[in-house]
Amino acid sequence: MYSVNSGGLTSERKAMPTRAKAKISRRAIIIAILATVPMFVWAAISLSSNQPCTSLESAECDGSSGENSGGGIDPAQVFVDMVSTDHLRENLKYYTSGTHVAGANDTQGAYTRDYFLQQGIDAKIVEYYPWMNYPLDQRVLLFNATTHEVLFEAGLAEDPVPGDPASYDPNNLPAFHGYSADGNVTGQVVYANYGTFTDFKMLANAGISVKGKVVLMRYGSMLRGLQVHVAHTHGAIGALIYSDPADDGYSKGKVYPKGPWRPESSFQRGTASLLQIYPGDPLTPGYPAKRDVPRIDPKDAKNINRIPSLPLSYRDAIPLLQALQGHGRNASEIDDDWVGGLTTKGVEYWTGPSILNVNLLNRVEYRTVPIRNVIGRIKGWEDPDHAVIIGNHRDAWCAGASDPSSGSAALLELARTFGELRKLGWRPRRSIILASWDAGENGLIGSTEWVEENVDWLRANAVGYINVNAAVGGDVFGAHASPVFRNLLYRVAKQIPYPGTNETVYDAWLRNSSNSTEYGDLTSTRRPPVAPLGLGSDYTAFMAHAGISSIDLGFSGSIGAYHSNYDSFVRMASFIDPEMKLHQTITRFWGLLALRLADDPVLGLNAASYAKDLNRYIRSLRKHISSFETPSSGQRVSDQSSHQGILSVKKLRHLHAAQKQLLTSAHVLERDKRHLRLVYGEDCQMKGHRRHESCLRLRESINDRLSQLERHFIDPEGIPGREWYKHVLVGPDRWMGYGSQVFPAIAEAAEDKDWKRFQKYEKRVAELIYEAAWFLRDV
Repeated sequence: MYSVNSGGLTSERKAMPTRAKAKISRRAIIIAILATVPMFVWAAISLSSNQPCTSLESAECDGSSGENSGGGIDPAQVFVDMVSTDHLRENLKYYTSGTHVAGANDTQGAYTRDYFLQQGIDAKIVEYYPWMNYPLDQRVLLFNATTHEVLFEAGLAEDPVPGDPASYDPNNLPAFHGYSADGNVTGQVVYANYGTFTDFKMLANAGISVKGKVVLMRYGSMLRGLQVHVAHTHGAIGALIYSDPADDGYSKGKVYPKGPWRPESSFQRGTASLLQIYPGDPLTPGYPAKRDVPRIDPKDAKNINRIPSLPLSYRDAIPLLQALQGHGRNASEIDDDWVGGLTTKGVEYWTGPSILNVNLLNRVEYRTVPIRNVIGRIKGWEDPDHAVIIGNHRDAWCAGASDPSSGSAALLELARTFGELRKLGWRPRRSIILASWDAGENGLIGSTEWVEENVDWLRANAVGYINVNAAVGGDVFGAHASPVFRNLLYRVAKQIPYPGTNETVYDAWLRNSSNSTEYGDLTSTRRPPVAPLGLGSDYTAFMAHAGISSIDLGFSGSIGAYHSNYDSFVRMASFIDPEMKLHQTITRFWGLLALRLADDPVLGLNAASYAKDLNRYIRSLRKHISSFETPSSGQRVSDQSSHQGILSVKKLRHLHAAQKQLLTSAHVLERDKRHLRLVYGEDCQMKGHRRHESCLRLRESINDRLSQLERHFIDPEGIPGREWYKHVLVGPDRWMGYGSQVFPAIAEAAEDKDWKRFQKYEKRVAELIYEAAWFLRDV
């Protein structure tokens, strides 16, 4: 049993490590009751509707008859027809009406809670108290250290755009990185491309040192916090990250306000937290940041960078790049990838170091502040203990039309349509939890703290988590998810029309991905890609820490305003989704997934998909390790360590054997599902009490095995060096962050050429897969 209280969902009984144990206990209770209680007592209980409501588990407490979930309607079809572009537009207008930075805006949290309540959804605000920073004073100067003449000072501000009120908001933040270090440093400049480990290795090979320097990097597919961290590990004293037009500016198309791409004064705010170590509040790793809990010393927080950093526009980056011209090596000599799009502005990309110096000032204030999650709950009529969670973070660095307000607008529309369905008599079979997270931009804080507080309940009862962050950032649909959801995603995608075409979302998804090689061996080439989850949004704590099967959805494509003042309602309405049809489509997709997971008698999850993807994961791991461990043609293996590593790569026999066992067990589970359908029917609507009970027990066993499978891939010890991450099959890449790494503990041992650790974790992961395989057979 659970209840919604000031801390979210808390257990009223000791949480079971797996649903199997809870299931055994519940069966024993049922048998004992049936043996001792005459049937007329059951009838009397069912008729006593005038008894006072004493338990949140009672269907009558939620106004539900507890007899059916549909109320005589087809909730899925009615829902699809209900989703309104007008309501979505009004929701988006509200959320983009001003800058709403985490910890500095109470009104939107209260509005979201009140909106849920108006739809008849129980809702409340759940507070946490993380340690966060806010900007005080920022400066970037280019000067002559001999004469002290200042040659350039960066503007560090985005130009207002006539007709776009968001660009004039007096509360707009200056150039700023969340969790950036306070500091005032001066040094020569070195250009380091995207700031990856490979880029810094190339610099070192070219004889260019960054020790004691301020490093200038362009933003790419790597976490900006990792860019700062890698620069620091190579000796840099400060970091500047700019947005190059080759990546999201005029090289892509017309810039705002004439098009959707990033204009010259625009820069990208964002967190510089080391999320690949752990997300959430830096001072309470692994436990919720409630008001009075003990906190670690900030100097012991492992996910905070120690050198100052700032974002720059490419207009402010040009003078710094020009100061490098003729110094060090021409970037094209390092690699063609090092030359950006500013060559049309007269920039020649050189490494430096510069003759001139740069002064980087970043004054920030750190303080403990309240953040406010909004948690709503629609209680299930048949199985209220189990819940589907849908979530989106609400805070933004600016107006945040795409990221995250398009998702927030969709979440409100889901609340409204679910409320309308309830008026028609519908109740979900299982509970639905709607979550509006706070402080997502700073470091996935709201969702992480809530998961840490409710992890036992989640592991016992969560069916799955569906995340939508930047719901609409373009017109290209994509999904990342646990493999158990693959077939369900395809089925739902085939039900939803793609706007402006005769296609379904599935058709457009397949068409857009047919020529993509982004995910390599990790996805099927015959169907749309459903790539594994890495890091970057609020699914992280659910999947990687708690073992809750998760999905992340959205439309992407036009990223030119990401984390800038120009990610506004005006830009969205002008260039991205004028008629709100993409918003309507993603809301339908999100809602239908939630309805299927909440209402279907048998969960539409597929363990065989997981087992098959696991084979792809093994191939990907082999390729990943071989890429840096296998000798090139004609090269001799000179040391025993490398030889042992290559042999391990060729075998991976423990993983292969475990994968085969998981696939066999998944087929056993599919056989049980077929047996249920053929012998009983999924609804278990038959005469005969004993036959009815047998059907319910089999169905419960099937659903428990499907929803609990992901938990068996959680290792309590975690990944070595970043123990907060506990999923052994997928996790964030430790040197890229956003991307996923399959078998992270094994892959990292190979990267470190620690073959003893490699063999240990290959066996450990295989053991967990074997345990999962046996669990799938446990009827």
